[in-house]
Amino acid sequence: MSFDCPIVKLGDYCTKIGSGATPKGGNSVYLDHGEISLIRSQNIYNEGFKSEGLVYITPEAAQKLKNVIIEPNDVLINITGDSVARVCLAPNEFLPARVNQHVAILRVDPEEFDHRYLRYFLTSTKMQNYLLTIASTGGTRNALTKSMLESLEVSKPSLDVQKRIGNVLENFESKIELNSRTNQTLEQMAQAIFKSWFVDFDPVKAKMNGEQPEGMDAATASLFPEKLVETDMGEIPEGWQLVPVGKLLSKTIGGDWGKEEPDAKHTEEVRIVRGTDIPKLHGGAIESVPVRYVEAKKLKTRKLERGDIVIEVSGGSKDQPTGRSLFISDNILKRLELPSEPASFCRRFQPVNYEVGLLLAVHFQLMYKAGKTWEYQNQSTGISNFQTTYFLEAEHVMVPSQEVLDAFVKQVSPMMDMIHSNQNIELAKLRDTLLPKLLSGEIELDTNER
Repeated sequence: MSFDCPIVKLGDYCTKIGSGATPKGGNSVYLDHGEISLIRSQNIYNEGFKSEGLVYITPEAAQKLKNVIIEPNDVLINITGDSVARVCLAPNEFLPARVNQHVAILRVDPEEFDHRYLRYFLTSTKMQNYLLTIASTGGTRNALTKSMLESLEVSKPSLDVQKRIGNVLENFESKIELNSRTNQTLEQMAQAIFKSWFVDFDPVKAKMNGEQPEGMDAATASLFPEKLVETDMGEIPEGWQLVPVGKLLSKTIGGDWGKEEPDAKHTEEVRIVRGTDIPKLHGGAIESVPVRYVEAKKLKTRKLERGDIVIEVSGGSKDQPTGRSLFISDNILKRLELPSEPASFCRRFQPVNYEVGLLLAVHFQLMYKAGKTWEYQNQSTGISNFQTTYFLEAEHVMVPSQEVLDAFVKQVSPMMDMIHSNQNIELAKLRDTLLPKLLSGEIELDTNER
């Protein structure tokens, strides 16, 4: 049974609706670190606030934006450009903060509205479609004006009902956030094991000193050599090899783009993995990965398989190098749902086997994290390209004995499976299914919020 609730104008229940401005001085007033952050459109997503690309401003610039000081529980909405209508809550951990001219602050009366309820209401599919529709009228660029926001019609159930809806949906997001943090920890653990074993050689050095390798059982420790030997590239464990990346691949091939619609030649429905999709797929999303149609003969050589690595080879900028990579696990293949190929600006690396693929995948993650892919950039006409041929010859990977490699895979493969699990996707789907039902009152919540 749906609840009866009034439809009100948002402006009647907001103590503030306002946007900021671009600080005078342009990029010169932006700081990498500071006390006062400037929240811009690229930080605001319906899934939540994203700190990537967050900048800080000088106290002098902040003073000139004193009319748009963000307070806890403010709702932030993008009001111009391609990201128009995206909504999130004020990020308490990054306050004090201001907003620029592309972002508006919605500050509701807490005696009338629950800020979480308003955020969920505005991110519902129905409201997002409406906001995008009105934003596209009257100009060459999408924009939501202050008057549009003030006159926006919003369902207003009782404050108690609003809070209960906010509690339920917030619990889903808390679980998703906890999973994400767990995944980050697992990723750091996998990278720490790789660095300890194959970069710092900690187990070998411990055995050389007559010690038991820290955190390692005796059976695993017995697999490691007991000394380092001198080579042209420095000291390495006895019996191990430094091998060029290219020697560890059975195939490398450029990507494809295909067609938006099928035709007589492009008959195969696929997912096309782009560079921009790599962090999203790794983090548990699929919506951004486009579905297109390709030729059967191209799919045959480019179809992604378990153990493959997709690497971005074009499209970098002065601030972000190419070289982002994605390890293709069983869970990633399940997530993609369709046969998949890398996009034109990516390449398929097919390692000689799954075990070597996992070794390379963690090596590539650490390499990108350390900024080493800058060494393989070729800047041209403002777009960075990855020097793949040079990379395959110049970048070396430590390859241990088969027994140590098997031990590494035994420890790290379950971590990768958990990182790439679809639990967050299922939680997000359930949240998105519940959202309209809760907002409409189709699902009623008792006092226990079952």
